[in-house]
Parts: sequence; structure tokens; C-alpha cells
Amino acid sequence: IWSNPKEYRYIVFDDISLGTVDKILPKKKFFILATRIENIREIYISKDILIYILKNIFKSSLKVNYICSLIKSIKPKKIVTIVDNSHDFYFIFNRFKNSNISFYAIQNAYRHNIYLKKLFSLSNYSGNYFCFGNYELNCIKNNKLTENTSNIKAIGSLRIEVAKEYLIKNKKKDLKTNYDICFISEAVFQMSTSGAPNTTSYVEAQKSSIKLLQYVLSFCEKNKKKLLFLGRDSAIQNREDAKEEELLYYKYGNKNKNFNIQFFDKTKFEHVKHLLRSDVVVGLASTLLRESFGLKKKILVCDWRKKSNYIGTDFFPSSGIVKLESQKYSDFEKRMKEILRLDYKQYLSKVIDPKATYNLNFNTMKFLRKEMLK
Repeated sequence: IWSNPKEYRYIVFDDISLGTVDKILPKKKFFILATRIENIREIYISKDILIYILKNIFKSSLKVNYICSLIKSIKPKKIVTIVDNSHDFYFIFNRFKNSNISFYAIQNAYRHNIYLKKLFSLSNYSGNYFCFGNYELNCIKNNKLTENTSNIKAIGSLRIEVAKEYLIKNKKKDLKTNYDICFISEAVFQMSTSGAPNTTSYVEAQKSSIKLLQYVLSFCEKNKKKLLFLGRDSAIQNREDAKEEELLYYKYGNKNKNFNIQFFDKTKFEHVKHLLRSDVVVGLASTLLRESFGLKKKILVCDWRKKSNYIGTDFFPSSGIVKLESQKYSDFEKRMKEILRLDYKQYLSKVIDPKATYNLNFNTMKFLRKEMLK
């Protein structure tokens, strides 16, 4: 496109943010800024853009300079992303931190203490950061990762709140509880990192996943409970054999092979619909466990990872009935029976520090929409 882009009040940073961030912005008033090379479908070329790139050629990569030149042309008031671990976002914040542009990073997945330190140190970030709960909030404040702590707020998960709004509005009749237990697959993460140097962590994680599945299958068979085995987004990998690979991941080394995995279309929030229809959600370290907390679901986190092999040992910062460290089946069965017996209010009373995990009873959508209009 042989011109500058048009001016917009808002920029959605990284097109992966679409479907979530755009739900809090006025329609047609935002520019979608693709930041991943494989997703860039059009290139703007103009005298202004070329001059900007040439002037800053030794400051950053060609891609970062190009993105900055677009931002300079668009003249936004606010730049918003849900890809809060994007290094490009923090580099670009550093370039514009003395401008009148407000930056918003909204937490998208689990971020532990050391991870947050690395992100904020990329640019001495002082923009807005909206996180799941008090754990991240306190990590940032206690470690003095930013001078402007008033911009850090625990608001819950935007992704989950958007899904809730959509499902309750469009499919309320389909949200009745239909499953006793939902087991969350974490195979895709393990498969995608199977070639990483730290193979010990990979093997231990796989063993834990298989063991937990065996426990869940045995428990459901013994106690006649209905199970939903929730896989991953069917579009997450473009390979045709991705689903088969995930099935093989769990069937390898598992004595009980009598199960199927329910895959879903993330764009239709089918995974959240499945969570809403389940009484108890069980898993090891998926972000969906923390987000299920925001759905006011009863959660059981089996914290079976060896602390020495994981930097983020406080993945689920709340404790009490919600967390099980014992790997004995008898303890798992006893805990599951207790959780199933309780209603949500009784269950929550047995969770220690629930707000560390998720800021419950907070109107996320109302807050963010109001914030965007400032």
C-alpha cells in the first residue's frame, strides 16, 4: 500500500489479540497491527515510513522500526494487547514512553515472578498492566518492577470474561452442568517443547500428566462419574495429525486407553462452554485452571511438579482444598469426593487466599470499557 495508514484512536497490538481486545473497544475505531512476520499480509510504504526506518536503522530491527513508523503515522491514543509476553510490545513502549500514547498489556497466561521481572526490565515498563489476581500484582509491587504502581491492577482474565459475556448472551440454555469432572489436557505444551534441552522436566511432566489421567479415569469408573477430557484448540496447530498426536501422548504408557479427547473451536469459546458445564475442573498447570476459577468453578490443582525443575513453583498461588501435593491415589480420591460433595460457596470457604489467583467479583468488562474511553 503506497501510503501512510489512516489515523486511529486505538491500535490492537498483534492480530492474535483479535476476538478479545476488540470487545472492549468502540467498533471500527481501531487499527489491527500484525506484529508476527508470518501474519503480515500488507506492507505500507511511504516517504515518511522510509525516512523513519532509515533514521532509526541502528536502533532496532527492521521489523520493530517498521512497526514504530506505522504507530507514528496512525497517531493512536491507546495501544492495547493481550499478548503480554511480546518482547516487541515492550521494546516499542520504550520508543514511545515519552509520547502521549497510553500502553495497555493484559495478562494472557500464567506469569511467574522471574518472568515478570524479565518482561518489565525490557523497557523499564511503566505503562498499564492488568493481571489475573493479587499474586502478579504483589510480584510487581514488592519487586519494584515499575515506578508507576497505580497502573498495575488485578482484574481477572479478559479472555474468560469475553467468553462468559458471549456464551451467556447467546447460549444460556446450553450451560447447565453436564459433567462431573473436566480433565484439562496439557499435552500440546509438552509436545512443542519435547526437543528442549531440559528433557528431565519434559519426562517428569509427561509422567505426571499420565498419572493424573489414570487417577481421573479410575475415579470416574469406580464412582460412576461423567468425565469430559478437554483437549486443545483444534486450530492451534495446522498439522492434520495434531489431534492424533495428542491422543498418542496420553495413550502411550497408560494402562487404561478407554477415553476420547474433546477438541474445540476457540473462536466460538467452546472450551469455556465445556468448563461451565463441568462441576469440577482438574489439571496440573494449565492457565485454564486459573481462568476456571474466574468461572466460579471448583478446581483441583495437582501440584506434582518437582520444585527444582520449575522456576514458577507458585503457579496456583491459592492453597487449601484447591491444591493437592500428595501423589497417592487414596488422597486424590478422598479430595475429589470432598470437592464433589460441596457446593461452590462451601468449596470457596476452604480455599486459602482466593484473590491471589483471581480477582473474583470484579466487573472486568465494565472497568476496561470505561478505561478505554478515558
